[in-house]
Amino acid sequence: MITVRRIDSEDLPAFLAFPDHPASVRDDIAAYLDKMFTQGAMRQDWCFVLEVQGEIAGRLAFWTLPGSKQATDLVLWELPWKETECSSLGAHFLREVFTLMAGNLSEKIGYVLDSPSSSPQWQTDHQEQRNVLEALGFQISRETNRFEWHASNEATAISSKGTHDLILYRSLPEVGEAAFVDAILRVSQFTHDQQITEQRLEKGPQVQAQEMFQDLQQMKYEPEWWQLAYTEKNELIGFLIPTVSPTFATIGYIGVLPEQRGHGYIDQLLKQATDVLVQAGKTYIRADTDVKNTPMAKAFLRAGYHQFASRQEFSLDRSLLL
Repeated sequence: MITVRRIDSEDLPAFLAFPDHPASVRDDIAAYLDKMFTQGAMRQDWCFVLEVQGEIAGRLAFWTLPGSKQATDLVLWELPWKETECSSLGAHFLREVFTLMAGNLSEKIGYVLDSPSSSPQWQTDHQEQRNVLEALGFQISRETNRFEWHASNEATAISSKGTHDLILYRSLPEVGEAAFVDAILRVSQFTHDQQITEQRLEKGPQVQAQEMFQDLQQMKYEPEWWQLAYTEKNELIGFLIPTVSPTFATIGYIGVLPEQRGHGYIDQLLKQATDVLVQAGKTYIRADTDVKNTPMAKAFLRAGYHQFASRQEFSLDRSLLL
Protein backbone atom coordinates (compact mmCIF):
# COMPACT_ATOMS: atom_id res chain seq x y z
CA MET A 1 0.00 0.00 0.00
CA ILE A 2 1.33 3.44 -0.99
CA THR A 3 0.27 6.53 0.95
CA VAL A 4 1.10 10.21 0.53
CA ARG A 5 0.25 12.53 3.41
CA ARG A 6 1.09 15.75 5.15
CA ILE A 7 3.19 15.52 8.26
CA ASP A 8 2.17 16.71 11.70
CA SER A 9 4.39 17.79 14.58
CA GLU A 10 4.84 14.22 15.77
CA ASP A 11 6.16 13.24 12.33
CA LEU A 12 8.98 15.79 12.28
CA PRO A 13 11.65 13.48 13.78
CA ALA A 14 10.85 10.76 11.23
CA PHE A 15 10.72 13.35 8.41
CA LEU A 16 14.20 14.54 9.37
CA ALA A 17 15.57 11.03 9.84
CA PHE A 18 14.86 9.99 6.24
CA PRO A 19 17.13 9.07 4.59
CA ASP A 20 19.82 7.80 6.96
CA HIS A 21 22.08 10.85 7.17
CA PRO A 22 24.76 11.34 9.85
CA ALA A 23 23.53 13.06 13.00
CA SER A 24 25.38 16.30 12.13
CA VAL A 25 23.59 16.47 8.77
CA ARG A 26 20.20 15.78 10.35
CA ASP A 27 20.84 18.56 12.87
CA ASP A 28 21.78 20.96 10.07
CA ILE A 29 18.62 20.10 8.10
CA ALA A 30 16.52 20.49 11.26
CA ALA A 31 18.00 23.97 11.84
CA TYR A 32 17.31 24.87 8.19
CA LEU A 33 13.70 23.68 8.44
CA ASP A 34 13.14 25.62 11.66
CA LYS A 35 14.61 28.77 10.09
CA MET A 36 12.43 28.43 7.00
CA PHE A 37 9.31 27.92 9.15
CA THR A 38 10.17 31.02 11.18
CA GLN A 39 10.74 33.16 8.08
CA GLY A 40 7.63 31.93 6.29
CA ALA A 41 9.53 30.36 3.39
CA MET A 42 8.16 26.91 4.33
CA ARG A 43 5.21 25.64 6.34
CA GLN A 44 4.60 22.40 8.15
CA ASP A 45 1.50 21.74 6.05
CA TRP A 46 3.76 22.02 2.98
CA CYS A 47 5.81 19.00 4.12
CA PHE A 48 4.89 15.50 2.96
CA VAL A 49 5.99 11.89 3.27
CA LEU A 50 5.56 8.95 0.93
CA GLU A 51 4.89 5.70 2.75
CA VAL A 52 5.12 2.18 1.32
CA GLN A 53 3.60 -0.51 3.51
CA GLY A 54 3.58 1.92 6.42
CA GLU A 55 7.28 2.80 6.14
CA ILE A 56 8.60 6.17 4.96
CA ALA A 57 10.05 5.81 1.46
CA GLY A 58 10.19 9.46 0.47
CA ARG A 59 9.82 13.01 1.68
CA LEU A 60 9.57 16.50 0.24
CA ALA A 61 8.73 20.03 1.23
CA PHE A 62 7.70 23.10 -0.73
CA TRP A 63 9.51 26.44 -0.56
CA THR A 64 8.70 29.99 -1.55
CA LEU A 65 9.93 33.50 -0.91
CA PRO A 66 8.63 34.76 2.46
CA GLY A 67 5.27 36.44 2.11
CA SER A 68 4.18 34.53 -0.97
CA LYS A 69 1.12 32.28 -0.71
CA GLN A 70 2.20 30.08 -3.61
CA ALA A 71 4.99 27.53 -3.34
CA THR A 72 7.53 27.67 -6.15
CA ASP A 73 10.18 25.02 -5.42
CA LEU A 74 10.72 21.53 -4.10
CA VAL A 75 13.27 21.17 -1.30
CA LEU A 76 14.43 18.31 0.91
CA TRP A 77 13.14 15.94 -1.78
CA GLU A 78 14.23 12.38 -1.10
CA LEU A 79 13.32 9.08 -2.75
CA PRO A 80 14.97 5.65 -2.94
CA TRP A 81 17.04 7.03 -5.82
CA LYS A 82 18.80 3.81 -6.75
CA GLU A 83 15.68 1.64 -6.82
CA THR A 84 14.25 0.66 -10.21
CA GLU A 85 10.76 1.79 -9.20
CA CYS A 86 12.01 5.24 -8.15
CA SER A 87 10.57 7.08 -11.18
CA SER A 88 7.11 5.58 -10.75
CA LEU A 89 7.16 6.33 -7.02
CA GLY A 90 8.34 9.87 -7.75
CA ALA A 91 5.58 10.46 -10.29
CA HIS A 92 2.95 9.15 -7.88
CA PHE A 93 4.37 11.26 -5.06
CA LEU A 94 4.30 14.48 -7.08
CA ARG A 95 0.82 13.91 -8.52
CA GLU A 96 -0.55 13.35 -5.03
CA VAL A 97 1.14 16.35 -3.40
CA PHE A 98 0.18 18.60 -6.32
CA THR A 99 -3.43 17.62 -5.67
CA LEU A 100 -3.07 18.18 -1.93
CA MET A 101 -1.42 21.55 -2.55
CA ALA A 102 -4.07 22.75 -5.01
CA GLY A 103 -4.33 26.54 -4.87
CA ASN A 104 -0.95 26.89 -3.17
CA LEU A 105 1.30 26.08 -6.13
CA SER A 106 2.79 28.12 -8.94
CA GLU A 107 2.35 26.76 -12.46
CA LYS A 108 6.07 25.97 -12.69
CA ILE A 109 7.86 24.12 -9.94
CA GLY A 110 11.62 24.44 -9.54
CA TYR A 111 14.23 22.16 -8.06
CA VAL A 112 17.95 22.83 -7.64
CA LEU A 113 20.58 20.12 -7.56
CA ASP A 114 23.92 21.12 -6.05
CA SER A 115 27.16 19.21 -6.43
CA PRO A 116 28.99 18.32 -4.26
CA SER A 117 26.56 17.57 -1.44
CA SER A 118 26.34 20.58 0.87
CA SER A 119 24.23 22.43 3.41
CA PRO A 120 21.32 22.89 3.77
CA GLN A 121 19.82 20.08 1.64
CA TRP A 122 22.72 17.60 1.63
CA GLN A 123 21.65 15.96 -1.63
CA THR A 124 23.14 12.60 -2.59
CA ASP A 125 22.92 10.26 -5.59
CA HIS A 126 23.18 13.12 -8.05
CA GLN A 127 23.09 11.10 -11.26
CA GLU A 128 20.17 9.04 -10.02
CA GLN A 129 18.34 12.23 -9.12
CA ARG A 130 18.93 13.63 -12.60
CA ASN A 131 17.60 10.44 -14.14
CA VAL A 132 14.40 10.60 -12.07
CA LEU A 133 13.92 14.32 -12.72
CA GLU A 134 14.22 13.89 -16.47
CA ALA A 135 11.90 10.87 -16.43
CA LEU A 136 9.27 13.00 -14.68
CA GLY A 137 9.53 15.79 -17.25
CA PHE A 138 11.81 18.23 -15.43
CA GLN A 139 14.08 20.21 -17.74
CA ILE A 140 17.28 22.08 -16.96
CA SER A 141 16.57 25.81 -17.10
CA ARG A 142 19.98 27.03 -15.96
CA GLU A 143 23.42 25.80 -14.90
CA THR A 144 25.55 27.90 -12.60
CA ASN A 145 28.78 28.01 -10.67
CA ARG A 146 28.33 28.93 -7.02
CA PHE A 147 30.67 31.26 -5.15
CA GLU A 148 30.91 32.28 -1.51
CA TRP A 149 32.76 34.85 0.57
CA HIS A 150 33.48 34.77 4.30
CA ALA A 151 34.49 37.72 6.45
CA SER A 152 37.26 35.56 7.90
CA ASN A 153 38.87 35.60 4.46
CA GLU A 154 39.52 39.32 4.91
CA ALA A 155 38.85 39.69 1.21
CA THR A 156 36.97 42.97 1.04
CA ALA A 157 39.91 44.63 -0.65
CA ILE A 158 39.44 43.94 -4.36
CA SER A 159 42.11 44.88 -6.83
CA SER A 160 41.12 46.76 -9.97
CA LYS A 161 42.50 45.28 -13.15
CA GLY A 162 42.19 48.43 -15.21
CA THR A 163 40.48 51.68 -14.36
CA HIS A 164 41.01 53.87 -11.34
CA ASP A 165 38.42 56.43 -12.40
CA LEU A 166 36.12 57.79 -9.72
CA ILE A 167 32.76 56.04 -9.69
CA LEU A 168 29.69 57.85 -8.40
CA TYR A 169 27.02 55.70 -6.77
CA ARG A 170 23.36 56.74 -6.56
CA SER A 171 20.89 54.68 -4.57
CA LEU A 172 17.42 53.49 -5.53
CA PRO A 173 15.67 56.29 -3.59
CA GLU A 174 17.79 58.84 -5.48
CA VAL A 175 17.22 57.59 -9.02
CA GLY A 176 13.87 55.78 -8.84
CA GLU A 177 12.66 52.38 -10.03
CA ALA A 178 12.38 53.30 -13.72
CA ALA A 179 16.11 54.04 -13.90
CA PHE A 180 16.91 50.62 -12.42
CA VAL A 181 14.60 48.79 -14.81
CA ASP A 182 16.21 50.64 -17.72
CA ALA A 183 19.69 49.70 -16.46
CA ILE A 184 18.69 46.03 -16.18
CA LEU A 185 17.28 46.22 -19.70
CA ARG A 186 20.54 47.61 -21.10
CA VAL A 187 22.88 45.30 -19.19
CA SER A 188 20.85 42.21 -20.13
CA GLN A 189 21.00 42.99 -23.84
CA PHE A 190 24.32 41.16 -24.23
CA THR A 191 24.24 38.87 -21.22
CA HIS A 192 26.11 35.59 -20.80
CA ASP A 193 23.21 34.22 -18.74
CA GLN A 194 21.19 31.61 -20.64
CA GLN A 195 18.05 32.03 -18.53
CA ILE A 196 17.95 35.81 -18.96
CA THR A 197 18.48 35.45 -22.70
CA GLU A 198 15.60 32.98 -22.97
CA GLN A 199 13.33 35.17 -20.85
CA ARG A 200 14.07 38.18 -23.05
CA LEU A 201 13.13 36.18 -26.13
CA GLU A 202 9.99 34.77 -24.52
CA LYS A 203 8.63 37.86 -22.77
CA GLY A 204 10.35 40.74 -24.51
CA PRO A 205 13.26 42.79 -23.09
CA GLN A 206 11.11 45.37 -21.30
CA VAL A 207 8.86 42.85 -19.56
CA GLN A 208 11.84 40.69 -18.62
CA ALA A 209 13.65 43.64 -17.04
CA GLN A 210 10.54 44.74 -15.14
CA GLU A 211 9.82 41.23 -13.84
CA MET A 212 13.45 40.70 -12.79
CA PHE A 213 13.35 43.94 -10.82
CA GLN A 214 10.09 42.89 -9.16
CA ASP A 215 11.45 39.42 -8.35
CA LEU A 216 14.50 40.96 -6.68
CA GLN A 217 12.19 43.21 -4.66
CA GLN A 218 10.73 40.09 -3.02
CA MET A 219 14.06 39.54 -1.28
CA LYS A 220 15.12 41.39 1.86
CA TYR A 221 17.08 44.57 1.19
CA GLU A 222 17.46 48.21 2.12
CA PRO A 223 16.71 50.66 -0.72
CA GLU A 224 20.07 52.37 -0.13
CA TRP A 225 21.86 49.09 -0.93
CA TRP A 226 20.69 49.15 -4.54
CA GLN A 227 22.91 51.51 -6.49
CA LEU A 228 23.52 52.70 -10.02
CA ALA A 229 27.14 53.48 -10.88
CA TYR A 230 28.16 56.51 -12.97
CA THR A 231 31.36 58.02 -14.34
CA GLU A 232 32.40 61.55 -13.40
CA LYS A 233 30.80 62.60 -16.70
CA ASN A 234 27.48 61.19 -15.50
CA GLU A 235 27.60 58.23 -17.90
CA LEU A 236 25.89 55.10 -16.58
CA ILE A 237 28.33 52.26 -15.90
CA GLY A 238 26.08 49.60 -14.39
CA PHE A 239 24.36 48.58 -11.18
CA LEU A 240 24.58 46.49 -8.03
CA ILE A 241 21.56 44.90 -6.35
CA PRO A 242 22.65 43.06 -3.18
CA THR A 243 19.90 41.26 -1.25
CA VAL A 244 19.34 38.75 1.53
CA SER A 245 17.60 35.47 0.76
CA PRO A 246 15.90 33.39 3.46
CA THR A 247 19.18 31.48 3.82
CA PHE A 248 22.06 33.88 3.13
CA ALA A 249 23.15 37.27 1.86
CA THR A 250 23.72 37.38 -1.87
CA ILE A 251 24.96 39.73 -4.56
CA GLY A 252 21.57 39.34 -6.22
CA TYR A 253 22.24 40.93 -9.59
CA ILE A 254 25.19 42.98 -10.74
CA GLY A 255 26.18 44.15 -14.18
CA VAL A 256 28.09 46.58 -16.40
CA LEU A 257 26.66 48.07 -19.59
CA PRO A 258 28.04 46.45 -22.75
CA GLU A 259 29.67 49.68 -23.89
CA GLN A 260 31.41 50.08 -20.50
CA ARG A 261 32.93 46.61 -20.32
CA GLY A 262 36.63 45.90 -20.52
CA HIS A 263 37.70 48.69 -18.15
CA GLY A 264 37.67 46.79 -14.86
CA TYR A 265 34.49 48.41 -13.62
CA ILE A 266 33.01 45.07 -12.55
CA ASP A 267 35.75 44.70 -9.92
CA GLN A 268 34.83 48.02 -8.36
CA LEU A 269 31.09 47.33 -8.49
CA LEU A 270 31.56 43.91 -6.91
CA LYS A 271 33.69 45.42 -4.16
CA GLN A 272 30.98 48.02 -3.55
CA ALA A 273 28.25 45.35 -3.38
CA THR A 274 30.31 43.21 -1.00
CA ASP A 275 31.09 46.22 1.21
CA VAL A 276 27.40 47.20 1.32
CA LEU A 277 26.49 43.80 2.73
CA VAL A 278 29.46 43.73 5.12
CA GLN A 279 28.51 47.15 6.46
CA ALA A 280 25.01 45.77 7.00
CA GLY A 281 26.54 43.11 9.27
CA LYS A 282 26.69 40.23 6.79
CA THR A 283 29.75 38.02 7.19
CA TYR A 284 28.79 35.31 4.71
CA ILE A 285 27.82 36.04 1.10
CA ARG A 286 26.92 33.73 -1.78
CA ALA A 287 26.45 34.33 -5.48
CA ASP A 288 25.63 32.28 -8.57
CA THR A 289 26.72 32.93 -12.13
CA ASP A 290 25.90 31.11 -15.36
CA VAL A 291 28.50 28.51 -16.31
CA LYS A 292 29.08 30.41 -19.57
CA ASN A 293 29.66 33.73 -17.80
CA THR A 294 33.44 33.36 -17.52
CA PRO A 295 34.13 37.10 -17.02
CA MET A 296 31.87 37.23 -13.96
CA ALA A 297 33.35 34.04 -12.54
CA LYS A 298 36.84 35.52 -12.83
CA ALA A 299 35.64 38.70 -11.14
CA PHE A 300 34.36 36.72 -8.16
CA LEU A 301 37.69 34.93 -7.83
CA ARG A 302 39.60 38.22 -7.98
CA ALA A 303 37.31 39.56 -5.26
CA GLY A 304 38.24 36.82 -2.82
CA TYR A 305 35.20 34.62 -3.40
CA HIS A 306 35.79 30.93 -4.00
CA GLN A 307 33.74 28.42 -5.95
CA PHE A 308 32.20 25.84 -3.63
CA ALA A 309 29.67 24.07 -5.86
CA SER A 310 27.96 23.82 -9.20
CA ARG A 311 24.17 23.95 -9.56
CA GLN A 312 21.63 22.65 -12.03
CA GLU A 313 18.26 24.41 -11.88
CA PHE A 314 15.37 22.24 -13.02
CA SER A 315 11.86 23.35 -13.89
CA LEU A 316 8.61 21.44 -14.34
CA ASP A 317 5.33 22.70 -15.76
CA ARG A 318 3.13 20.78 -13.36
CA SER A 319 0.42 20.27 -15.99
CA LEU A 320 2.96 18.28 -18.00
CA LEU A 321 4.03 15.86 -15.25
CA LEU A 322 4.90 12.59 -17.00
